Amino acid sequence: MKRLLLALLLLLAVPASAAAGGIPGDADGDGVLTSGEYALAALAYLDAAYMGGAGDLDRTDIQDAAWVYARWDGKPREVVDSSGQTVTLYRPLRRVVTFTGESLETLRSLGFDMDRVVAVDKYSHEKKTFFPECQNKANVGSIWSPDMEKVISVRPDAVFLYATISTAACDDIQKRLEASSPVIRVFRFDCFKPATYADEIRTIASIVDAPERGEEFASFYESTMDRIRDGTGTIPDNEKTRVYFEYWFDYTTVAASAGYNEKTELAGGLNPFAVGTAEYPVVDPEAILVADPEVIVKLAGQGLAAGGYAGHDPEALAAIRSALIERPGWTTISAVKDGRIHVIHSDILGGAQHFIGTAYLAKWFYPDRFADLDPHAVHQRYLTEFQGIDFDLASKGTFVYP
Repeated sequence: MKRLLLALLLLLAVPASAAAGGIPGDADGDGVLTSGEYALAALAYLDAAYMGGAGDLDRTDIQDAAWVYARWDGKPREVVDSSGQTVTLYRPLRRVVTFTGESLETLRSLGFDMDRVVAVDKYSHEKKTFFPECQNKANVGSIWSPDMEKVISVRPDAVFLYATISTAACDDIQKRLEASSPVIRVFRFDCFKPATYADEIRTIASIVDAPERGEEFASFYESTMDRIRDGTGTIPDNEKTRVYFEYWFDYTTVAASAGYNEKTELAGGLNPFAVGTAEYPVVDPEAILVADPEVIVKLAGQGLAAGGYAGHDPEALAAIRSALIERPGWTTISAVKDGRIHVIHSDILGGAQHFIGTAYLAKWFYPDRFADLDPHAVHQRYLTEFQGIDFDLASKGTFVYP
């Protein structure tokens, strides 16, 4: 019976219409679509469509009803997002708006039909190489400057926002969305934190009804992160590699509360400047000389015309490295003496791809411990198998130097 219903679902596939509250076809409104209710709804639709009857449901309603009955056992799907709110789904998602590139990237990793993403944030819209399929989608601005008229105009049934950062801006967007239409489902996920990303992958997979793909992707992600944790978890603090991690700006580092520090520590690095309340404190140049880091990592990306996914330009990252070496007094630093200065592009250390950049950090901090870890291969597999984009790392992009 369910196979027949799924066949009907496929036969009835048409462009989506506006979502309605509750499960379509749930005649008694008890929140459960029974086989009898679905059969009556389907017959009423066929009567209206082909025999001049007066059925209330359209093809999309019947398609969604078939999906809920066959895939969700006739019941709504409840999920708890990363903000702790419970969101109830009465239909599969058809018209999605993402305000975060991380959630958009995760949806693509899960094999979600990108045609169902009807609008994206302006930063994702600008990433022509990485998100080529989004260039013709609506641009809804950013969480700090949202184009709410554009959001409402594309008639979304779901909107993705951050869970734990820029909460005031995201809370405001959610309130405005819920006031405009009670059927819009708002999901809050970060998709960039090592501590929560695997769980978020599985939860979002549940939302888009892709549990097998979700488990496959989560396992791929965890295989890299667990390899790093296993390789560094037993290193005593007094034996950890001293690391100076420099943020975008000269002599600006990362303190304990910064996400980049979390990745540095996961990779086994000991950050001498992981103190204070500021996320990105400015460091006295003399203090860096005194700390004598064994490895220096410089974050690149901001202000570069190339590099990352924007273009193949190793010279740009090489110039950044050379400028570090030429700083006054730096020839006395152990990292400089030993040639252990690395530049990494934010495309692979922030966001959903943080596991790739963290693998590079671990490799640089402990080359012997991670002799069999190949971050380049992890990166290429991610792009080919999970992002589904034609991007050959041998000839495109620049992500690390050297």
